[in-house]
Amino acid sequence: MNPIEIFLERPRVFILTIIFILISGFFALNSVPRQENPELAQRWSNVQVIYPGASPERIETQVLEPLEAKLREVFEVRRLVSSASDGFSLTLVELKEDVDPSLIEDAWSEVQDKIDQAKVSLPRNVDTELIRSSGPPATLIYAIKWMEDGPPPKILMTRVADDLRLELAYGGGTDKAFLFGGTEEEVLIEIDNARISSMGLSFQEIANRVQALDNKRPIGVFTDKSSEILVKSKDNFRTIQEIEDLPIETFDGTEIVRLGDIAGVKKTPRIPSEEIIYVDGQPAILIQVHAAFQQRIDLYVNNLEKIAEAYDKNLPDELSVVKLYDESFYLNQKFDNLSWSIFFATNIVILLSFFLLGLRSALIVGVTIPLTICLVLLGCNLLGLPLHQTSMTGIIIALGLLIDNAIIMVEDYKFRRRSGHAPRSAALISFKHLWVPLAAATATTAFAFLPIAAGKGPSSEFVGGMAITVILSVCGSLFLALFITPVFLNLLEKIPLFKNQKLATEGYSNEDLARHYRNFLKWSFDKPRRGILLALILPTIGFLAFPLLKQDFFPELDRNMFRVIVELPPNSSIDATEKEILRLREEMYEKAGFEIKSDVWFIGRNLPRVLYNVIGGDSPLGNNNLADAFFISEDYSKMMKGLPALARSMVETNPDLRIIIDKFDSGPPVFAAVEYRILGDDPKVLQVLGEQLELIMNNAPDVFLTRADLSQISAKFEIDFNNSQLLLSGVNTQVLLNEISIATQGINVGTMLDGNKEIPLRIRGMKYQDLNDSIQYISIPGDNSLNYSSSFGELKLTSKPTSLARFEGSKSNTVQGWIWPDKLASGTERFIKTSIDKFKDSLPPGYQLELSGEAESRSESQSQIFSSAAIFFILIIIALISALNSFREATIILSVAILCSGLAFVGLVMGNANFGFIGLVGAVGLVGLSINDSIVVLSHIKEANENNDLTKDGLIDVVMRSTRHIITTSVTTVGGFLPLLVSSIFFKPLAWAMAGGVFGATIIALFYIPSLYLIKEKIT
Repeated sequence: MNPIEIFLERPRVFILTIIFILISGFFALNSVPRQENPELAQRWSNVQVIYPGASPERIETQVLEPLEAKLREVFEVRRLVSSASDGFSLTLVELKEDVDPSLIEDAWSEVQDKIDQAKVSLPRNVDTELIRSSGPPATLIYAIKWMEDGPPPKILMTRVADDLRLELAYGGGTDKAFLFGGTEEEVLIEIDNARISSMGLSFQEIANRVQALDNKRPIGVFTDKSSEILVKSKDNFRTIQEIEDLPIETFDGTEIVRLGDIAGVKKTPRIPSEEIIYVDGQPAILIQVHAAFQQRIDLYVNNLEKIAEAYDKNLPDELSVVKLYDESFYLNQKFDNLSWSIFFATNIVILLSFFLLGLRSALIVGVTIPLTICLVLLGCNLLGLPLHQTSMTGIIIALGLLIDNAIIMVEDYKFRRRSGHAPRSAALISFKHLWVPLAAATATTAFAFLPIAAGKGPSSEFVGGMAITVILSVCGSLFLALFITPVFLNLLEKIPLFKNQKLATEGYSNEDLARHYRNFLKWSFDKPRRGILLALILPTIGFLAFPLLKQDFFPELDRNMFRVIVELPPNSSIDATEKEILRLREEMYEKAGFEIKSDVWFIGRNLPRVLYNVIGGDSPLGNNNLADAFFISEDYSKMMKGLPALARSMVETNPDLRIIIDKFDSGPPVFAAVEYRILGDDPKVLQVLGEQLELIMNNAPDVFLTRADLSQISAKFEIDFNNSQLLLSGVNTQVLLNEISIATQGINVGTMLDGNKEIPLRIRGMKYQDLNDSIQYISIPGDNSLNYSSSFGELKLTSKPTSLARFEGSKSNTVQGWIWPDKLASGTERFIKTSIDKFKDSLPPGYQLELSGEAESRSESQSQIFSSAAIFFILIIIALISALNSFREATIILSVAILCSGLAFVGLVMGNANFGFIGLVGAVGLVGLSINDSIVVLSHIKEANENNDLTKDGLIDVVMRSTRHIITTSVTTVGGFLPLLVSSIFFKPLAWAMAGGVFGATIIALFYIPSLYLIKEKIT
């Protein structure tokens, strides 16, 4: 039995169905996870290598080559990008885009296994670690701040921050919790080189004796018949005094020289610090908390807020816990905006329906929208799809689409009633004639969005939730239109207001307008080529305008935050960087043409994962000359207007620094706007080619900064040892190297328990004002005399590239260019294209140039969509042929889809929107959406032709009948897009592409389809 007949005969079943949909939607709304951004598969990680004292060249040959060879054995690994500097390297490991998210963890487990296997062939003192750099972004950031004057007690602040971090980590629902800016405590033993020289001792001998005196270890177990007791020595490293009293040497069998006699011993923060954090100009310690996915972030934050507030109340007045960043604030803001957009769009759609179709249709629309939203929420709950900015936007996009089926059903029902059918008969006949075309139209829309939902890679994953909610919406609306709407119409017939048959012609009507429109249709169809040419005008304009469209990758992030990166010369210390940052910060506040609320500086490292697409800040190692910051402004619009001027001013007044001031972008991570990669064998040749490429990029007017991997030069001290002198003096080279290492860098010789924290003991030589003296005048005991380190070699100051880079196993030199915040990378790429082509042709044999950066990411993202679209395009063809039962008619509808891609470009031009990945998503979605009206018009024409031989006048009558609901569906669709057209930044290109295309699709449906049908059927 037809479900409509069940609902008509058993109204209670119908009412229970409606109640079930509403209750399911209500409970799903409260149980579906909420987060700001969609979850991206964790396809990026870094392999960190620490090899103390090794040069980049040594790290490449001894570590990176065998390590990369092992990692290449993992089938899922797509790309390996390595960089090495003195004593340190990072290898970015990226997995293939077609790796299913459910298999990501297995892939990373295999990567870890390969790293463990590679360790066997690596030098013994090499430390390797796999750092997972993806996952949830920061949810909360707290700062521990010192509220009094004077230098802050960083050791105390670090311990307080670490305690709070642990409490927040165990608060429930936390994925990770990190601490930034914390001070590493140590007991520093500074050896007086002059004193140990007079005693004939070396640094290594003192280190060995301190280690030998450390009693912290078990001795054994005492066991008898009834008990078992552990035997151990008493800890003798408990206080600074005990360490100072350690005996080091004896004279004449009676005099003891203790450690405190030859060294200063103190508990101190480790100097130099690896990283320093400043919040609003004051030193601070940060706790960054990452909430796990698949939960309601607003409830999670409320829970952690209570923990942080309770902790803050127990702190002394001098310390305070300050919240710097709260993702739930932006989440709630987005949900409020999206909720308002849904409410606004719903009312627009209902009012337009009332004006064009009358009260009956407006009531149906008013019922259809909340029921469909409830079905979508139920579907999200069953699929485990969280509500976030893209999935919620999908519901807004669908608001105009989901009522199309209902409007068509209502208009057809009214037509059957006007034709004399009873209410029950009208409902069944409308179902019989419409279920195939409506199902076909819904299928084509769903298939058009399926490439976006099923696409691989980060770009498709980011917008996939939007496509899923659109598909759920149109499928839900099809169910409601076929089985719920006819029953509602029958129930309305029982209300006295709707029994009046005059209301069957509800909605706006104008006889003069109808007469002129009929005459225009008659003129158009008198010679069908006229109708075809009219329909082709807008698509042709769109295709011609496409080359003129500005291209981007993803729109900017609509958040009141911007980023500042400052890089000093390579040999700058972290203290020098700190001093420069404090000066720059004051200058920025003075020059900013907008109000800044707060700023957070990470000195000595890149930004950690503050936002979902910020990566690269996993380690502070090797970044003493770098500072990275995010600023929070009071107003987003004012910030975007004032940011370019601020960037230009700061760059112009600080020519000796590399300063990048830019907005945050959305979408997958991109490190530089314009980027090229040179591959080859000789680092010197790569360096020269990189300098040439930098000159080309600097000629572009929008480029203000360029950087090549091999153009960074740093100074280094190198000791040229005299092997003959070493042999004559009886000094072992390894001993000499150890002495210099301990004197300059130090060595850990044990630990001291301070409360509940183990503090390392480090022996180091005293620092001299002159670095040259610190290295040259280290005493080295010989066989019969005492020598200085300078006696065995010459100390030279050299300059070499700071780092080397590798890409996919080959040496590389990546050249990056940054453009001003208000410019697009595509403009720069077009400007330098001719010069780049000439440069590429002039490369030496064996060297190649590859495009990277935003252009590469843009190309990859678009290819992901097209690769998926091919399969679903075939499914659209199958659906059309099955619904229309005609190859020729299916071809006509497919030609509509092609024409409507040009209409998307018209929409982008109308909205002054850029064509990027989001615009492409809109164009792909429009292909399925735009043919719906054409399918319905074609089905009406075919129905009329089946009943009687169709004439031109009869065809005009069919088009006149279809016009009202075709125009209504188009207007309501655009009305649903209106909130996105007006207020959305991220989805503006998509909204304009689809909204502009819908109007053009209406013209195609009303003129192009009937004209081709006249030609096909040879109707005269």
